[in-house]
Amino acid sequence: MTKSNLKIVRDEIVNVGFDVSAETLNWTVLLPGDSQIDGECLNTTDGITDTLNSLQKRIDKHMGSACELRIICESTGVYHRALLNLAGVLGMRTNLVSGEAVAHCRQMTQNDGNKTDLADPKAILTVAKMGKLIKHRIFESSWSELRELHRVVISAEEKYRVIKNELHAELKSLFPDLKLSKDVLWGSTGTALFEAFGGNPLAIVKAGRTAFDEAIKKRSKHTKRATLNKIWAAAERSAKHGRRSGLAEVMEQQVRFQFDLLKRLEQQKDTIEASMVAIYRDLQKAHPELPSETKGVFSDRLLARLFAEIGPPADFQSWRQLLRYAGLNLIEKQSGKYRGKTKISRRGRARIRDILNRMSLPLTKKTGLFGDYYHGKKEGGMPGNKAMVAVMRKLLKMIWGLCQGQAEFDLNRVQTCLRDFEKLVA
Repeated sequence: MTKSNLKIVRDEIVNVGFDVSAETLNWTVLLPGDSQIDGECLNTTDGITDTLNSLQKRIDKHMGSACELRIICESTGVYHRALLNLAGVLGMRTNLVSGEAVAHCRQMTQNDGNKTDLADPKAILTVAKMGKLIKHRIFESSWSELRELHRVVISAEEKYRVIKNELHAELKSLFPDLKLSKDVLWGSTGTALFEAFGGNPLAIVKAGRTAFDEAIKKRSKHTKRATLNKIWAAAERSAKHGRRSGLAEVMEQQVRFQFDLLKRLEQQKDTIEASMVAIYRDLQKAHPELPSETKGVFSDRLLARLFAEIGPPADFQSWRQLLRYAGLNLIEKQSGKYRGKTKISRRGRARIRDILNRMSLPLTKKTGLFGDYYHGKKEGGMPGNKAMVAVMRKLLKMIWGLCQGQAEFDLNRVQTCLRDFEKLVA
């Protein structure tokens, strides 16, 4: 369950629209009689607190009664957090609005495409007046910690991809004739090659064939003789490029440095994911509706990452609402005789879709939980990526059902439901 901020009961609610940037906040209040108060403050703790307290006093004085302020802004990823947190501490209501809705509203009310910090707060208030507010979810400490840890994991994964690409490019320059599959290069054999020789073909040739074989086998016992022969032959060819040993050593140092970064990022990711699993298991004690690890279906690691983004399932009233939150709800475009393709909206949390994709991929094997369902759709002419989205939607509905039923996962029941569904749509 989410916790609510301290609420002070007042006679009337007054909306305050804030346009948020990294350094400043522009705000607007529309009062009865279409009078308007607006201003600007720094996006700092003191600037926000002083502004909110001053606004409360000015509006109470103007309205002649005790009014409750509702602070409304767009989500900016980071910069809006201080505003909403401090507003909650002061007992004010907090809500979000869709940036897309604000942009459309601004264009409609102003009849132009201009965007300014002064115009946005008024557009935010217009969206609020139409009742199109988004709930500002405030998590309990464990849920909040779970989501924050997941943010760090995602950051580590993004850095890992960047450094891995840089390492591959550096290795290609240093060792141009090395041709290994991804599984071998980024597996134990590649690790042994980086650790023992820094990917330097001159160092490999200088060590000699016997020393090379022993160094690799010492670190990777399962490396095949054919792979060793392939690497050695590639090292001999690459050594003929005539690169000076001093330059090769500099490039080797860069390869070793990037490889060490990759190892540190892997260790960081593993440590944080272990902490996330521990938090998730503690949450299961207080929320027995949360699904548990099931072999061959989903792991605690991915469940922890998924619910870090979903939050408490009790916040959602239906599986359709959860699909919208994940951006997996279907939308259709049609006008007159025109009928556009039905697609998912992609307007929700992209991280939920990413984790669902990771969970779904092994389940689409022919022996997997959704194997028949996935391959049946492909055989019916549906593109693979669209069939994968269908599996992701099905998986999220299944997880929602588990949360509602508070029952353990039953493989036979799921397979029976899938068969019945296929008969229904056949």
